[in-house]
Amino acid sequence: MLLGATGALSRRQDQPWSGGAENDVLLHAEDVAAVVLPWRVGSLDALDRVAKDAASGSWLALSGRPILASAREDEQKGDLAQAVLARLIQHGPAGLDGLDGVFALAWYDAPKRRLLLVRDRFGAEPLFYAERPEGVLFASRIRDLRPTGLLEGGIDGLGLAEFLTYCYVPGTATLDKGVRRVPPGGHVTVDLATGAASLHHWYRLSFAAPHAPDEAELARNFRELLEAAIVRRMTTTPIGIMLSGGMDSSSTATFLRRHESGPIRSFAFSCAGAGFDESHYAAELAKQLGTEHETVRYGENEALSVGDVSAEMEVPFTDVGINEGTWIVARAAGGKVPFVFTGDGGDELWASHPVYAAQKLLAPYDALPVPQFVHKALTGAFNLFSDSDQKRDLKVKLKRILPAPGLPKAIGPFRWRAYYAPGDFPGLLTQDGQALVRGQDPFASVVASYDGYDGPDDGLSPHLYSDYTTTSTFYFSRLMLLRRFGIEHRLPFYDKELVEYGARIPAHLKLEGIERTKRLFRQAMEGVLPDIINHRKDKLGHSVPMKNWLRESGPLWQWVSSQLSPEAVRRRGLFQPAAVQRLIEEHRAKRHNHSHRLWAMAVLEAWLRVHHDGLEQAPARREAA
Repeated sequence: MLLGATGALSRRQDQPWSGGAENDVLLHAEDVAAVVLPWRVGSLDALDRVAKDAASGSWLALSGRPILASAREDEQKGDLAQAVLARLIQHGPAGLDGLDGVFALAWYDAPKRRLLLVRDRFGAEPLFYAERPEGVLFASRIRDLRPTGLLEGGIDGLGLAEFLTYCYVPGTATLDKGVRRVPPGGHVTVDLATGAASLHHWYRLSFAAPHAPDEAELARNFRELLEAAIVRRMTTTPIGIMLSGGMDSSSTATFLRRHESGPIRSFAFSCAGAGFDESHYAAELAKQLGTEHETVRYGENEALSVGDVSAEMEVPFTDVGINEGTWIVARAAGGKVPFVFTGDGGDELWASHPVYAAQKLLAPYDALPVPQFVHKALTGAFNLFSDSDQKRDLKVKLKRILPAPGLPKAIGPFRWRAYYAPGDFPGLLTQDGQALVRGQDPFASVVASYDGYDGPDDGLSPHLYSDYTTTSTFYFSRLMLLRRFGIEHRLPFYDKELVEYGARIPAHLKLEGIERTKRLFRQAMEGVLPDIINHRKDKLGHSVPMKNWLRESGPLWQWVSSQLSPEAVRRRGLFQPAAVQRLIEEHRAKRHNHSHRLWAMAVLEAWLRVHHDGLEQAPARREAA
């Protein structure tokens, strides 16, 4: 993990970067200082994470696992960081293009007296920074900056507006005032002579010049690139994989077995809710591949891990199936494997998330000059339907088919990921809460994510381009939960060569119509994956019956109701107690499905208690030791 500061802040003798624990590596220059802390992940901490160049005085500190063309040789020699530094000294920021993998860098360029804070092209490794009058603070974790007392303190208005809108923060904002994320494929350059910080993008994914539609050749090339991406990420054994039974993780497991005859340990969760369990697909594939498979039960009681999950988040994000599911699977895998492969990234590559189909389906409607009052009337009519306990019920689909009023077309598929529009805030927030979000635009970061798009106007590729720097942030955040259990994640579907090839596959070969997803991927894996995986059409995507649990009086509802009791809501002072109570009543009466809104507010309260109220929060130095 990285932690440091520039300017006068770097010379503060009362801060962690001025001295350190026995295992800390300290890096100093005239106006910058950094400390490298262990992640408590053996496979990452064993890497050489610091490099120095005596001739120029430059140095480098890295977090994560960058991949070079000769990554395996560099790793064996223990000089990966030195190789990265040499590349940067020779080529400057342009040298970053030769890096792949998961990484964050703090590079002190001595000849130019500047510090570059760099994040990998898709943003898989975290890196935060805060500009203060005396200098710039930076860290892999915000929790390591809070105890310094150098942050502004309080809730960030933009971060809160985005969190309420989407149940996570897709842009560079956080919930800590003034703290920002280095964007994916970006770097923040601090001029140490002036103290000025500037933001730059060193990478943008191109969708230009689509491949000729030779399906057989495209399928073969993609399959070979995926297999190569997996092999590049195979290091030590035993190998682990999070296996859902979907095409992405199943393809990964199949290629892993092709190249590894030794033990492979696979992990999945089995949802206790009727109609939500997909674990038999993962179990069947594991049996065919001969992996040591472990299925973890996921019921209502297991969802109570939300307290631990919230405490582990640097920025709150909510999805009870993905977050708590990842936590309980990681807990089961802890101590058994040093790393796990995942299938994350397949949705962005193949446009297989339902929001892409919704965007395509509604394209003719979007093209019509429908007045806002007509749109509101239509959505209001659909909302008259009561909710259902079933996930695939027709009434549920009708209530979600049209995006909510107040959501601009410019945010594309995010209209189906949004739960509020700014016009809803006055009826939800207190005067203090409204003051925090006043003037903040929760749509701006999503709209800006389309900047620099280079490719065809095919109705799909621009949205995939956006999602590589917005939606992916959510999935990377949940994968960071693995590190709490000493596990590293490996992401072959975010391989540079694979993604860049996939970006140029024609859109109609990804999503055909609105139902046939992963069109060419299925063709590529025909005869490689079993038919039970390759031909299935009932993928639920880590779904659990949260809305049903919150309509019962079980332990999960008891937890949510304690977080959102009128007393707790009044004490926090963000939400109007009457508004929260109305959401609760409408949800439990099945008039509407407010489960995501209620869950987000409950998680936010739990997160604030730990990270802003200071409950159970340990100093950075003691926690890392």
